[in-house]
Amino acid sequence: MNLLTRLFDRVLRIHPEDNVSPGVAANFKHNVFANTLDLMFFFFSDSIWSINTIMPVFAATLTDSPFLIGLIPAVVNAGWFLPQLFMSGRISKMPKVLPFSLKMGFLERLPYMCLPLLTLLIGKLENQTVYWLLLFLMIWRGLGGGMSGLPWQELNARVIPISHRARFIGLSRIFGQLAGLVGSLISVYLLGKFPYPKNYAIGFVVASISLWFSFAAYSRNREPEIDIASDPQQEKEQKAKSQTWSLMKQILKSDGNFRRYLGSRSLAFLGNMASAFLAVYAIERFHLGDAHAAIFTALLLVSGILGYAIWGSIGDRIGPQKVVILSFTTWGLGLVVAILSQSLWVYYAVFAAFGLYTAGLNLGDTMLVMEIGDEKLRPTYLGMARTLTGVFLLIAPVLSGWLVQSFNYLVMFAVSFGFVVMATLLMVTVKDRPRRRVI
Repeated sequence: MNLLTRLFDRVLRIHPEDNVSPGVAANFKHNVFANTLDLMFFFFSDSIWSINTIMPVFAATLTDSPFLIGLIPAVVNAGWFLPQLFMSGRISKMPKVLPFSLKMGFLERLPYMCLPLLTLLIGKLENQTVYWLLLFLMIWRGLGGGMSGLPWQELNARVIPISHRARFIGLSRIFGQLAGLVGSLISVYLLGKFPYPKNYAIGFVVASISLWFSFAAYSRNREPEIDIASDPQQEKEQKAKSQTWSLMKQILKSDGNFRRYLGSRSLAFLGNMASAFLAVYAIERFHLGDAHAAIFTALLLVSGILGYAIWGSIGDRIGPQKVVILSFTTWGLGLVVAILSQSLWVYYAVFAAFGLYTAGLNLGDTMLVMEIGDEKLRPTYLGMARTLTGVFLLIAPVLSGWLVQSFNYLVMFAVSFGFVVMATLLMVTVKDRPRRRVI
């Protein structure tokens, strides 16, 4: 216990040379605890209805269309990205963002509550009808996440100093992934123990309850109130300049580094299209039952824990750009394994690679987009980074579904690999902020 206490103290200690404001420093450890609990309960829920494993397999029980199966994770991810730009102006003018963030978080959680009810309709309605209802809930889930995503990111940026972001993200995600691992083991039991669709219904109920514990933990954040420009002339000029579209055009025109970032992330989203089919392909290729999807989720979480430990320990030293590059490389290697693997045991490495990639990308990209532009314009940069690249998440399932139907899964994996290579080469040209050596 003393060793664990010393570890936490070392990881979370703020030094004078870190130049952290007193308001942030005073509540830093409290906010780390609140946000870590939030992630633990959220990851627990998310592992039971994992968008990369459980939900595509669930959708595959309702339709055999590769396009419609791939659309499920695509609309969730795209929905999270697309609304954020349109909220940036409002967020940037808020002295405190937590109250608004809680309202959006409540909206985000509502569609999850409907998933258990949806399973009751299976057998009473045609499967195609149930699928379209599922898609509607996934669109709501995605858009709700998108509306809560920007204020959630901005709050984290306000309460976690730049000097400690990699360590916080790594540490909190390790605990989150551990909670998710417990959830995935519960999901393995439920999917294998109970008949379809009761197995999914019970899992969705458990996940829904956990999601509200996440909400309660997040609400305990202690946010410092930031000073919004009070000078009338400056405020007038800022208002004229902060019109979303004109400001966006100005940033895109003047910031070549940000343009390269947008290009790399857009290509990466196309390279990520294979992720929606990792579990579905494995279940078809190796003749597995639905419960195996939860085992895949566990593999993702275990490798994610390892990933967050690695990326979190080095991220504050090497910077987020290098973390993202290493993550892209890991995913590219995973796609090569997916193409070449002839046995299930070898194919497990694909999920391990995807877990490492996801952990590194979540950590690295979260940090990178927070610091890639002027700090005063951070909500606008965050919104642009998410919304302008999010459209590629909708293109990806169209392309991947066409490739699977016209050719096969292996061709689709190969095309994904090509996009990942291009994304990596472009990310090499992106610059982040210089780091001081962290001891």
